[in-house]
Amino acid sequence: MLCYGVLFFWVIHIALGSIIVTDSEKSPSVIIVGAGAAGIAAASKLYQNGFKDVKIFEADGRIGGRIYSTLFHNQMVDMGGQWVHGEKGNIVFESAWPHGLLERGNFLDGQFELFDSSGKKMNQSVADDLKKFFFQTVDNLDQYAQRRNGPIGQHFLNEFEKYFKAHPYLKNDANGLLHLFDKIDMEEDGGDTWWDVSTRNVIQYIKSPGANQLNWKNRTYFTILDILMKRFPNPKEELPNMNNTILNSEVTLIYNNEKFDRVTVTTADGGIYSANHVIVTVSLGVLKEKHTKLFYPPLPSEKVKAINGMGFGNEAKIFLSFDKPWWKHKDPGFYFYWKDEDRAQIEKEPEKKWLLGLNRFSFVDHRPGLLYGWLSGNYSQEMELIPKEKVFNHIIEALQRFMGKHYNITKPTGMIRSKWNSKANFRGAYTYLLTNDILPSTLAQPIGKRKPRILFAGEATHSHFFSTVHGAIESGFREADRLIKLYPHLKNNKLSTN
Repeated sequence: MLCYGVLFFWVIHIALGSIIVTDSEKSPSVIIVGAGAAGIAAASKLYQNGFKDVKIFEADGRIGGRIYSTLFHNQMVDMGGQWVHGEKGNIVFESAWPHGLLERGNFLDGQFELFDSSGKKMNQSVADDLKKFFFQTVDNLDQYAQRRNGPIGQHFLNEFEKYFKAHPYLKNDANGLLHLFDKIDMEEDGGDTWWDVSTRNVIQYIKSPGANQLNWKNRTYFTILDILMKRFPNPKEELPNMNNTILNSEVTLIYNNEKFDRVTVTTADGGIYSANHVIVTVSLGVLKEKHTKLFYPPLPSEKVKAINGMGFGNEAKIFLSFDKPWWKHKDPGFYFYWKDEDRAQIEKEPEKKWLLGLNRFSFVDHRPGLLYGWLSGNYSQEMELIPKEKVFNHIIEALQRFMGKHYNITKPTGMIRSKWNSKANFRGAYTYLLTNDILPSTLAQPIGKRKPRILFAGEATHSHFFSTVHGAIESGFREADRLIKLYPHLKNNKLSTN
C-alpha cells in the first residue's frame, strides 16, 4: 500500500504540474544536488552554454564537499583534497598550472625515518631500502593485476615474504612492517586494508602522467572551485553559481514520474521544487545510506547493485601546530610501526586502538610550524568517535613513544582533525573497487525513458579517475555535456561574463 506521505506528495506534484507553465524545450531547468567539485563543475558548464535556470542544493553550510579548506593556526589547510595527482590529462592541473598556482612535489623524495613502538629508530639505509622495495612493489602491482583477479593484498604478501626471507634480521618486525605498508597503500586506495581492494581497482584506475603530488603553494585546493566558477583569475567574469546555491538545504526526496515533464525535489525544511533534470552528485557513502529513502520510485536494480557493490572507504588527517618546528627535514617524514607485543597491548585499550592506524607525520608544504598525521581505514573511523581532548593527548603520547628518544618534541599548541565518516553528508572519503564485477560506469548511467531526467555525477561515477577531484570535475562536465547536447539551440544564448 502506498504510504500517506507519498500520496500527499503525489497530490502536490499534480498541483505543481498544473500551475507551472514552462516551455522546457526552450528554457530547461536543472537542479543539482550537492555543491562539491562535481556539482560546481556541472553548474559552471551549464551556465556557460546557455542554461539559465540552474539551482544547486547543498546540505552543508558551505560549498566544496570533500574539498574543505579551513583556517588553522592562522594558516589555511586542506582537510580533504590536498594534492593534485598527475599532470597530463588532469583537468585540475591543466586549469591551475598556467596560472602558476601549483608546485611539483614527490612523495619519494627525502628520507624515510622509521620508528618502532619501543622508540627505536631503524638504521637509515635499511629504512631507505624498505621504502624503495615497497614502491617497487606498488609499481609492479599493474603486472600482477593483469594476471590475477582478487585482493591486491596477496601481491604485497607474496613480495614481502620474499623480502623478509632475504633480510632475516627483519623477522621480528615483519608483522608491524606489513601493517604499516598496508596502511600506507590504503592512503591512496581508500579501503580498510589491502585485502578489501580488488586488482580491478588497479586495472580500471588510470594514473595521470607527471608529478603525483603537486601542492597549491600558499593557496588551498578550494582554488579549483574559484577557477571553475570564474572567480579566478578575473572576478568580473564570475559565473552565477553562488547566487543560485542554497546552503543548509538537504534534499530528502527525488520524485520521478515519467508522466510529468518535471522531476520534483523536496528538502528537509519542507521546500518543494521541480525541474526538467536533476543531477545527483552526493557521495557514494550517502547513496549507500540513503538511496532507499531518497528516490521514488526506487532506483533500478542495476543502479542499486552498483551502489552496494563498490567500496567507499575512509581516511583521516590530524593537523598539529607548534610554536617552532622541532623536526629537521622534509616530507615524507616520520613513519611508525608497532612491535607485536605493543600492538597486542594497545588492542586491549578501546580508546587508544585507533593509534594503530596512525601511519606517519609529515610537514605541510608552505605551512611552517604545522605537521599532519594520516590515518587509513577503520582506524580513522574509530578516531572520529573519540573526544578531541583525548585524541590530542593520545597524539602527544604517540609522538613521545615513537620519537621521543631522538627528537626534542614540544607540546602542540593546537590540533584539528577531519571527520569524514562521521559527517552525515559524506559518510567516508573516496571510492575503491571490490573483488566483484561492478564498475563506476553503471552508477553513471542516467535515469529516464525518453531523455535523461535523473543524472549522476561525482568521483564514484568516473570510470578511470574515481577517488579523485579531477575525476569528480570531469564527471560534472560529462553530465552537463549530456544535457547540452539535448538543447543545441541554447549555445546561441551563452552567458556573457563581460
